[in-house]
Amino acid sequence: MQPGDIALISVIALLLSVGYNVVQAMRMRRLRADADAVADLSAHLESVRREMIGVRTDLANERQAVEALTEELAEVGQTRGTFFDNMGYYVRTPLNLIIGYSELLLSGAYGDLGDVPRERITVIGRSGSDLLTYITDMIELHRLNYGGIELQFKPVDVLPLVESVIAEVKQQSTKDVTLQQQVESGIGPLLGDPARVAQVLRQLLTNALRFTKRGSVMIDAHLVRVQNGVASQMELPTIGWLSDGDWIVLSVHDTGIGIRTEDQASIFDTFYRAHLDQTNDERGLGLGLAIVKRLVELHHGAIWVKSAEKQGSTFFVALRAYRDARSKDAPGTIATESASNRA
Repeated sequence: MQPGDIALISVIALLLSVGYNVVQAMRMRRLRADADAVADLSAHLESVRREMIGVRTDLANERQAVEALTEELAEVGQTRGTFFDNMGYYVRTPLNLIIGYSELLLSGAYGDLGDVPRERITVIGRSGSDLLTYITDMIELHRLNYGGIELQFKPVDVLPLVESVIAEVKQQSTKDVTLQQQVESGIGPLLGDPARVAQVLRQLLTNALRFTKRGSVMIDAHLVRVQNGVASQMELPTIGWLSDGDWIVLSVHDTGIGIRTEDQASIFDTFYRAHLDQTNDERGLGLGLAIVKRLVELHHGAIWVKSAEKQGSTFFVALRAYRDARSKDAPGTIATESASNRA
């Protein structure tokens, strides 16, 4: 071996030694980095696990709360139903007796009233009748909203319907208000529950007569065909207000005090009374139009109003024409659904 070879071997050994240490150092650094990443991931997963446990606990608590609330609402509904049933019997029955005896007293069935003013007995009877109406309306709206009323759908001839309702309410009109009707010739029947459709018209006519001191109240009925959301012979509130097909539109127009624009959006709301500051008439609870709207909804129809203050009002009710409804498999009977099942 030459002296130069020994020097070369020494250099090579030194380089190998240094290279080994560098490789080892790089390998250790990478291992430490991987260990740190694994530790961070483990910590994150543990945090997620704890959060999931918390969410599961919260969901369990929420479910228990919902179940408890559902039971409570069911109890409230049962109590409410019992209350209205009792009110229907234990309140209306004595009121009917009060009204009946008042009428008998005024008729002279119990002889001369002597010094008792007839006006006082008249007030007793009228007040009893008003209270009976309020109670009946509350019970009616409850049954419509929470089930308990069954509608019998059948063809209803429009002209006899209009004539019978006018005959019922005619006594409410005064000499300064004329009650008129206009039914399109050959209009054909509508599909509905005869008693309930009559109730809708009766309420609308009663309201019209109540707020019309002079002029006229007219009920109109005509056939309207809707195509592509647009109606023939009349303007709907919006395009698509009625679905395509044939409709019987019943309208009640009066020349009374009208309805302010700001009141019209709420006119069908429960307990809403729009005319308190326009008249001295404070009768009613604001349930009549709410009942009307609900009845129309149960007929799958539509109701709307056009009015201007001091320019009268027109209420429109659209119900399916019978000849059109037959092709749409309309039901013969429908029961009012529970409020919990209504969207």
